[in-house]
Amino acid sequence: MSGQSSDREARADRYFEQDLKGQREWYGNRASAYKNWTQVLGLVVIGAGAATSFLQVFTPASWVPVLTAGLGALVAVAEGWQRIARYGETWIAYRTASERMKRERRLYLNAAGSYRGLDHDAAFLQLVESVEAILAEEQQVYWRNRSGEGAKQTGPTAPGEEPKHA
Repeated sequence: MSGQSSDREARADRYFEQDLKGQREWYGNRASAYKNWTQVLGLVVIGAGAATSFLQVFTPASWVPVLTAGLGALVAVAEGWQRIARYGETWIAYRTASERMKRERRLYLNAAGSYRGLDHDAAFLQLVESVEAILAEEQQVYWRNRSGEGAKQTGPTAPGEEPKHA
């Protein structure tokens, strides 16, 4: 059994390292970067909002309106950029894809879940299909989230006709 286990591990390593060419690591790294951006922009909004409130103590000073207007603009830009870039949503989607791929690999290596009772070739085929399905699903979510607040158009429309949504 240990020979089969090491064969599975070698085959899984080959698939993840050669066939996917670091895609799992890309998802993990990108998820971390997007998480950081989400947190930084959130802190900017909180800090600028708190500073705007605090500056009201200095109302008689002529510089207060200029500074509070600048902080208000900073909040608007930071919030607007978060909505456009969708760092929070993308971070979660990338982290989910990365963790699901890791889970599939563990199940495959331990002949558990949908891999239980499958011969070596059938189990590997199941692994490839499962990981590719994870990647395809994440890509669909990515594009759906970037096209009109998640509305998915299902077919072409004639001029003046409302688009059809799934």
